[in-house]
Amino acid sequence: MRARDAVAPQVGTHKPSRKGQMESLLFMIVVSLVVFYLLFMVKRERKQRLKAISGFVEPMGFDVMGKLDDTSASHLYNHQVRMGLSVNMKAACVADDGTTRIVAIECSLGEDSYEQYFLGIDPSISAPPLVIKRRTASTKSIWTASWGDVLYRLDFKDDPEFEEKFIVRGDVEQAREFLDADRRKALCEAAYVPDSLSVAGKSVLIRFANRLDATTFEDNVGKCLATMKLMMDRSTEDQADTEKTLNE
Repeated sequence: MRARDAVAPQVGTHKPSRKGQMESLLFMIVVSLVVFYLLFMVKRERKQRLKAISGFVEPMGFDVMGKLDDTSASHLYNHQVRMGLSVNMKAACVADDGTTRIVAIECSLGEDSYEQYFLGIDPSISAPPLVIKRRTASTKSIWTASWGDVLYRLDFKDDPEFEEKFIVRGDVEQAREFLDADRRKALCEAAYVPDSLSVAGKSVLIRFANRLDATTFEDNVGKCLATMKLMMDRSTEDQADTEKTLNE
């Protein structure tokens, strides 16, 4: 063997020292403990939150769930909600009388920032796919309105009051057929129409700021039911009004 071969470094034969192995093992243990602790805290906080929500929704006939059932989820994603909604969902509660279903969802947007969705499902909803927004300071300005509202909103200049109050997006022919003069008048006069709503399939979706809260929950359920009624076939609306009158 030549001298230079004898002193040449042997690639791949170096072994970490026992001290290095122990440090690596200790590091992995610490990381595992931190991850376990964080998961534990998240799970505990979620459990506490679900318990708090159940206190004000269960008396109204809602069941609290950690995640959406398949029926509710399929209706929700027909509304093309943002992809991160399922990941950021903190709580969901459902009330179902066999015909009408109301789903309330609480989502996190980041640290101390939340929003809530109300999904109303009913086979009597007859509106085509629509997005309806109230005109506000932000939606009236070309600088703050969404590009979709600016480029794709429908023209209702033949009804100045409705045009002044609402922005509508959807298929021109279907939307105008559904939003006839009587229904446009009902929307203009309705006190419970939210700032924004969408219709897809047999469901409506509305969104509110902040977390689900005992002081606003019943009112928001009422807004969801009122919005659903406006999107139903008129024969169903008339039947519901008749039943209400008879019950009174």
